[in-house]
Amino acid sequence: MDSSQEAAEAEERATSISVSGIPPGQKSQALLKRLDDSIGKTNYVGLYGIALESGSGPYMKDVDGNAYLDCLAAASVNVLGYGQENIAKRLYTVTSSMQNTGFIYSPNTHAVELAEKLISITPGDWPKKVILGLSGSDSNGGAIEAMRRFTTRKGVIHFKNAYHGSTGLSQQASDFGLLNKGIYLKTPFFASVSFPTTAEEGEATLKKIEKLLYSGIYGGFIAEVFQGDAGVILPPPGFFCNLKALLEKYQALLIVDEIQSGMGRTGKWWACEHEDIAPDIIVMGKGLGGGFVPISAAVGRKEVLDSLDPGQQLFTFAGHPTASLAACLVIDAIEERNLIKGALRVGTLLKRKLKELQSCYPDIIIAVRGMGLMIGVEIDTSRELFELISKESNAVVFATRCAEKGIYVGYFGTKHQVIRIEPPLVIGDLEVFEIIRIMKEVCEEVMNGDIPKETIDNVKKYSIGL
Repeated sequence: MDSSQEAAEAEERATSISVSGIPPGQKSQALLKRLDDSIGKTNYVGLYGIALESGSGPYMKDVDGNAYLDCLAAASVNVLGYGQENIAKRLYTVTSSMQNTGFIYSPNTHAVELAEKLISITPGDWPKKVILGLSGSDSNGGAIEAMRRFTTRKGVIHFKNAYHGSTGLSQQASDFGLLNKGIYLKTPFFASVSFPTTAEEGEATLKKIEKLLYSGIYGGFIAEVFQGDAGVILPPPGFFCNLKALLEKYQALLIVDEIQSGMGRTGKWWACEHEDIAPDIIVMGKGLGGGFVPISAAVGRKEVLDSLDPGQQLFTFAGHPTASLAACLVIDAIEERNLIKGALRVGTLLKRKLKELQSCYPDIIIAVRGMGLMIGVEIDTSRELFELISKESNAVVFATRCAEKGIYVGYFGTKHQVIRIEPPLVIGDLEVFEIIRIMKEVCEEVMNGDIPKETIDNVKKYSIGL
């Protein structure tokens, strides 16, 4: 591509919010029709029917030319935002020279460098190793495999409403919606307990966990420190320290899933650092590759990960040179641009402004939770806020209207009741004020009964969600 083409493309990228009409536009709708005819329905849990194609910084543009402030980051993946030409050029250079070395048979420099970086930025002062993967799902599965081999106990404890993946062991360790319907039978080797939000709930949960551990069946616990898809749920202070001590008492392991919360999103490299714990295994994915290439990893105690025999957790594309370099460059960019400190500062401002909004509209917003740039805004679903649609869809309608006005949020939670705000880490104060401005406009429309009928129709037509 010559410089004139690059300049033309740069001019076409979104640099601010600009939405014409109510999306999705005609091109998005046409693509959705093609998708419906060709893609298996399990592969798509669309939010708004909006097809995206380009971006710059924290802004992105759809195929119809509408521009949005990204508050979802492609499921918390695109941590650096968009238009990262320098990184793209580095990846192109590597791919051009040798697209794949077949790391599992022939090592490459980038994969080894990535492992060394991950060891250096994860907590724990003991010898560590890394198992590379392709997605968070397979790395969570690999962590459970290592736990089983090391402890010789097959049982895994996990939280209710957890989402750890959709492959084998990770799917069985998930307790989210209908994820396992008709696929895996319930077995005593996967036990779930409630995620606590108060000190009293924490004590009750620990008692249940100890009873399970005492049985001798369970070799460990897999957990998100901050539950993401369940609705950005935070534990009471000290809970995870007590959990880690309890697991150590029974010589069981703690696996922490940092796939959504890691890579600086919460204002530290890893959410578990807020709880002052060093897990036996930490799993990362999503933002690790910055959206450039799929990649994941499990970082853990050397003796635990090396309990797996050669080939027991092995993938043809694990350690892919381009993916490994992408992850290295993302880590470098986060450090060089001081994005972790920025995520904490900007996230603190955003959360404070959202709580102010909640105080103005307590009948709509009933809770604001989170840390750094991992924030959940819970919408009241106890009563109908809109005509022509059930109260269970209140947050979905709210989120859809936000997207129509230009802030591309997500909606998650056990009943789709929580607006998720997890933008690229590059947003600043200006973007915070845009988020608040538009969410306030939507609150006013809800209060005055001014949500367009077309918005309700679009929810019924396009909204699926996880």
